[in-house]
Amino acid sequence: MLWELYQQSKIRDAGATATRAESKSNNMSYEVARLEDKIESLALTCQALWEVARDHSGLSDEELLAKVSEIDLRDGVADGKMGSGTGSCSKCGRTISKRRMSCMYCGEQIVKQHTFQP
Repeated sequence: MLWELYQQSKIRDAGATATRAESKSNNMSYEVARLEDKIESLALTCQALWEVARDHSGLSDEELLAKVSEIDLRDGVADGKMGSGTGSCSKCGRTISKRRMSCMYCGEQIVKQHTFQP
């Protein structure tokens, strides 16, 4: 009888764990869809901005691609990203996340390397 109660308890725990996992999975699916929509909107906006700039400046698509490549290589890695997620504090030299506003070790304010840095 005790063994049966123990087994039933474990089955209920497993069911609750599965329900929580399903809920998290559904939330992540929603979040992925939301981010995909945001990416599509940003891509559309970037394309519109580029076409306006190109039409008014006489720049070519090749010049844009060359600039994209130049910016990509500023961090030393051609990875399709504006920079790595880490950097060094100018005051203490420790590795810090570029997402922080200040160094968590010494408090030095982090200076953005470019306008669109997160």
